[in-house]
Amino acid sequence: MRCWDTLRRLKRALKELIFGATVYDMAKTWADMIRYNTYAIMSVLFADTVGIPLPCYYRLRLLPLLMPQLNTWRRFVLKEKDITEKMRE
Repeated sequence: MRCWDTLRRLKRALKELIFGATVYDMAKTWADMIRYNTYAIMSVLFADTVGIPLPCYYRLRLLPLLMPQLNTWRRFVLKEKDITEKMRE
């Protein structure tokens, strides 16, 4: 049994190494793009909560879909940004 556990751990480590060397950066970039696009849509929906007046046409139709993410969006928008975070993007 101990040999099989070692082989499983080795296989998993090799799999993670290959993933990290080839696809990880692309997957992280894709996830960031999705998050920023969602936050852009939420900026249109909830701009009034931050003090930006925007006209709304589809706001009430999109509101139920994005309401659960309201707290994370508020933290993202109202968080102070550091120069090192700007350099990373």
